[in-house]
Amino acid sequence: MLVATITLLLCCSLLAGAGAASGVTYVTVSDVGVSDDNPTTGDLVTITPTIRHSSAGDAGFQINEVTLTNANGERIAEANDLGTIGESETLDVPLRTTFDTAGDKHLTLHVRGTTVNSSGHTQAASQITHPVYVDVDEPSSDPEPAPRVHIDADSMVAGAESTVTVTVSNGGEDALSDVTLRLDDFGDNIDAQTRVRPTIPAQNMTTFTFTVTPDEAGDMNLKATLTSENEDVTGMTSTTVDELEDTVRVDATTVHENDTTLLQYHVANAGNAPIEDVLVTAESPDGSLPSASVERVNASASETLTVPVGSEPASATLDVSYTVGGDASSTTETIGSKGLESTDSDATTVSGQNAFLNGGIGGIPLGGIALLFGGVVVGGIAGTRLRR
Repeated sequence: MLVATITLLLCCSLLAGAGAASGVTYVTVSDVGVSDDNPTTGDLVTITPTIRHSSAGDAGFQINEVTLTNANGERIAEANDLGTIGESETLDVPLRTTFDTAGDKHLTLHVRGTTVNSSGHTQAASQITHPVYVDVDEPSSDPEPAPRVHIDADSMVAGAESTVTVTVSNGGEDALSDVTLRLDDFGDNIDAQTRVRPTIPAQNMTTFTFTVTPDEAGDMNLKATLTSENEDVTGMTSTTVDELEDTVRVDATTVHENDTTLLQYHVANAGNAPIEDVLVTAESPDGSLPSASVERVNASASETLTVPVGSEPASATLDVSYTVGGDASSTTETIGSKGLESTDSDATTVSGQNAFLNGGIGGIPLGGIALLFGGVVVGGIAGTRLRR
């Protein structure tokens, strides 16, 4: 710890008042106390002069004011109308102040008052000055670290939902209370969203998750504003928003296992946004084929949906309807009339998810497709792909 150096020097000047019999007051500043012997910037410091009346004088001293001034003569503390002290009496006057900057502080105490004789008449107006030197240091410890806000956002697609995560790190010694986090951009490309937490503990971090849907393509600047009881912090990042690409293909394959014929719809999403509420329907010259659906196909991914059929269709027209970017869309693929072109295939390499079977053809019961488990067809089987 750095020790403050306080040097006290005494100087007494007596100013005779008009018509006063004498300017001698026998009053001194006998001592000066400082509340903190290690003052740093921002600390509240109490400087207390002791005003003493000597027994050599019999006149009382009425203290009108005690002030503390800096090197520029500016008052930084004062006390007024402190009463009268008589011979051999003392009075302590606490003066409180703070220092904004470090360094040697050249201060001056001013004691102003008048001497009063036993009959109550004023004899002299006097001022006592007393220099005080204080060495003020910068705080010895590092300042409390402010919370940090980090935004993690990948490139997005206009009209499609994207996930943005915001991590708030509290590296301080105290918890953050009444936390509010607001995510928005610098325009109106996304709707602003707010998340709240009652507290974020000290030396801890919390992740907030947002789902955003940008309206337009282009560059987008995001900002996350943290507001708490004692802290306000903003984090920013930039990302790109691409135009929505809607490219979906559908194909079909028949596979055989023992006496069971299965029809597999292959839905491929070559676009840059996920498609949802996917429904595949099909028609053949023999009538309608079973339909199948899946909840979601991610961008640059595919799903295989499997349904039982009574026999191989000679040809088929496939229609897949779905939602992308909040809008309904569909595509149709017509399988040619050349018939089936058989190849050997291993159905263990074909997988699908969440296929919903909507009946069958030829009265095949659901128990007849026990080879399906979790959308995976097991066992080696012969396959036929419908081609144009």
